[in-house]
Amino acid sequence: MSELSDLEERIRSAIARVYRVGTFDPWKDAYSRSVRFEELFRTTLPDWPLRNQTDLSCSGATILAFLLHPGHYIGVPTRDGLEARISRLGGECFMALLEISHLGPFACLRFIRETFDRSTGELGYEEQDVPFREEDYGFLHSLQAVLEEEKIEIVPRSILEKPVEGVRLNVTEPEDVTIYHCLFDE
Repeated sequence: MSELSDLEERIRSAIARVYRVGTFDPWKDAYSRSVRFEELFRTTLPDWPLRNQTDLSCSGATILAFLLHPGHYIGVPTRDGLEARISRLGGECFMALLEISHLGPFACLRFIRETFDRSTGELGYEEQDVPFREEDYGFLHSLQAVLEEEKIEIVPRSILEKPVEGVRLNVTEPEDVTIYHCLFDE
């Protein structure tokens, strides 16, 4: 069995324990997990400011946003705060969004590029699976080392996009449920 198919099987097993059999409640310790992960990353990756964006009432994951501009601060999470941060950084802001599932040792990692055009007032947003800038690979390697030590695997998009049948979620329509939704979004 390949590593990817083994990973997918472990993920589907975790999904079944939560959504089909009901033998595991990932939301029970969500708050303490979220706080633990925030403290872990603040300690192990102190050069990169972070914000804990976990929604404990809806999310199935701890969500941490890392600002990939050492020496700066994230600021207020409003439109004005976003515009101020991007302007302060010269019109472009680079971040990493890490989601750690409460269902098991699985993570999703996205790199984000935000832009703000002062003349038009338009905000731009792009995301991808790898850093936009060469200099952010240092962050990626440091993050991967922490995740490896914690035995948390980054799940590739090819697995996250696979459908999951027979699972009913609160927000996602049954015909649209994917592994991503089960692990991180509900």
